[in-house]
Amino acid sequence: MELTKPKASLWVTVGILVSAILLAVILSAIPVFETLELKLLDFRFDIRGPISVENSPIVIVAIDDQSDMSTPDRWPWPRYYYAHIVENLLEAGAAVVGIDVIFDQTDSYNPQSDSLLAAALANNDNVVIIGKIERISDKVENFIPPHPLFSNAADWGLAGVESDEDGFYRRYLIGGEMYRDSLYNSFAGEVLRKYLKSEHLQTYRPENENFEIGDYRIPKYDASSMLINFSGPAKTFTYYSFDQVVDDEDFDLRDEFDLDSFDSPGMPELDIPPGLKYSGLLKEKIVLIGSTMQELHDNFPTPFLEYKTPDGDLVKAEMPGVEIHANAIQTILTQNYLKTPPGYVLYIFLVLCAVIVYLITRWLHAGWGGALTILFLAGYFVLVFLAFINLNMIFEFTSPALTIVFSFIGITLHNYLLTQKEKKVIRGAFAHYVPEKVVQEIINNPDKLSLGGEERVVTVMFSDVAGFTSISEMMTPRNLVQLLNEYLTAMTDIIIAHNGIIDKYEGDAIMAEFGVPVHYPNHAYMGCKAALKMQKELNRLRRQWLDQGKPDIQARIGLNTGEVIVGNMGSRDVFDYTVMGDHVNLGARLESANKSYGTKIMISEFTHEFIKNDFYTRPLDLIRVKGKQKPVEVFELMAEKSEEIAPAVKEQIDFYVAGMNAYRQREWDKAIDYFEQCLNLLPDDQPAQIYRTRCIEFRFNEPPADWDGVITMREK
Repeated sequence: MELTKPKASLWVTVGILVSAILLAVILSAIPVFETLELKLLDFRFDIRGPISVENSPIVIVAIDDQSDMSTPDRWPWPRYYYAHIVENLLEAGAAVVGIDVIFDQTDSYNPQSDSLLAAALANNDNVVIIGKIERISDKVENFIPPHPLFSNAADWGLAGVESDEDGFYRRYLIGGEMYRDSLYNSFAGEVLRKYLKSEHLQTYRPENENFEIGDYRIPKYDASSMLINFSGPAKTFTYYSFDQVVDDEDFDLRDEFDLDSFDSPGMPELDIPPGLKYSGLLKEKIVLIGSTMQELHDNFPTPFLEYKTPDGDLVKAEMPGVEIHANAIQTILTQNYLKTPPGYVLYIFLVLCAVIVYLITRWLHAGWGGALTILFLAGYFVLVFLAFINLNMIFEFTSPALTIVFSFIGITLHNYLLTQKEKKVIRGAFAHYVPEKVVQEIINNPDKLSLGGEERVVTVMFSDVAGFTSISEMMTPRNLVQLLNEYLTAMTDIIIAHNGIIDKYEGDAIMAEFGVPVHYPNHAYMGCKAALKMQKELNRLRRQWLDQGKPDIQARIGLNTGEVIVGNMGSRDVFDYTVMGDHVNLGARLESANKSYGTKIMISEFTHEFIKNDFYTRPLDLIRVKGKQKPVEVFELMAEKSEEIAPAVKEQIDFYVAGMNAYRQREWDKAIDYFEQCLNLLPDDQPAQIYRTRCIEFRFNEPPADWDGVITMREK
């Protein structure tokens, strides 16, 4: 069991990431997210701002309110107006004239003026007129071509504007449109073909990556449309009013139509700018004629629907259809195309996004992982805008963003479920023999557990009931189990209360550790304090049990501190959290060594070094445990210095320590005297009795000169 950071299996992880990608792709195709993607594209235009068209060859002649007020006729005007303006524009040097007015019917004023317009169109090859296909529904189309009188006299194309799902206009059907198995070129395409003097207009071929007009290669957005790189909001291009161009020295609307008969108090005076026809402003220009009047409903929302004026005012203005044509033509002439990466690039990027999020959530805490994921999302957002502004590249935002979000949610949720499962495993494994706060810390920091073990300095405790075999023979199995459970419960509660953990029970024996699995620096202190509390509680229980006629129970405890291997050990499916090493074995030997000295709590010199300032102890011996050559000094743990002890006990400890010093200096008589003083205070003190006896023996049988005072233990 790896208790570090939850790990999902490879296939589960792949399943989550693939599901996140599929869900992102599906959701990004629904209208709300498609609209969001389109609005984000508009926002990119807003951030980028307008592009200069100062050197553009495109000018617009507007059928505007000024012109409508200046003419003797209200809209629709006689076709003769258009015939004359075509002649004026071409005489002024216009390269191409495109008329964004559909002449699908005869002139309601004067049918003869249709002949004048048809003649003007037939006599001038550089004029393009327009038709359109109205899509009433997915299945119903209304085809509106120019009247044959005009379509036979001039080239024409379909209005290539079509709205997106949100009603905004961003694309141009430069590839033309199909109607009843016939392909009709676009208005802008025909204008460009004439301007470029090209006979070549290759459109609507799905197998090709680009549309072709002359030498221009126009990136496809879909089978028939390109993305318009709008130069700015409405009125970005140069505008002239229709009446400014149609009137000249040879043609005055008042004279031509005998306006005197139409005079009225509300009729404005004409203000004809002299010389526009010969100013050179229209020379070699693409002149597009179209309506800007609101009542004609030829204005459309574009990405620049709202924009700020140089004065900082926010203005909302739809763009005239004629200027949408102008923007499409300008995009092609400048080759400032908006490009989208191939579809497969998007899917590769979605996979990359999912993998990056997985790596983030794999190696970081959920909080930091979430923060970094948000930063990643924000970084991609910035990248999308920079790519648009600097490279004219349109990267999709919604599907990668949804992939990032769903991948994070999926991986985080799965990690959470794994963590909850792991917490349940940890709590189930440790709750019965580890303090609750230690269990909680393990749950909060599972990496503090390590499969296979790690080296750590801890304090080990071994406890055993003295003479348990004899006690078990005196009791029925049921009563023995009841007594043993009562004893083990009391001892376990004390160990856990002092941040220890129960490693295992072996009959009446207890193996416990302090300082694992969560390390704390005072583990030796807590182990010693727990040992004293255990003996104190056992004394209380003994009195209670003796009153109940139960056997007298004594327990011995051994404590050692040192570096051990700690971790989950065992088979793949069956394991224990335990400790191993020489210091563990020494702790077990100290518990049994108590028998030789009549003591209840024995600690090693290693533990003593940690707690000598906090507890009363006395040296017991230098012992060499079975299987080891190096001796270890052992001590008896007496009491905590912070607690009051009887003066006789403290005095007895002082005499005992003095006796041990004399003993190790071979001052046998002096040592005997100190030990006898100990026995006068506490006659049953077995260590003092042992050393008094040794000193008497050594007084008559002096040990060899190389005597080091080490006692070799013969039993485990």
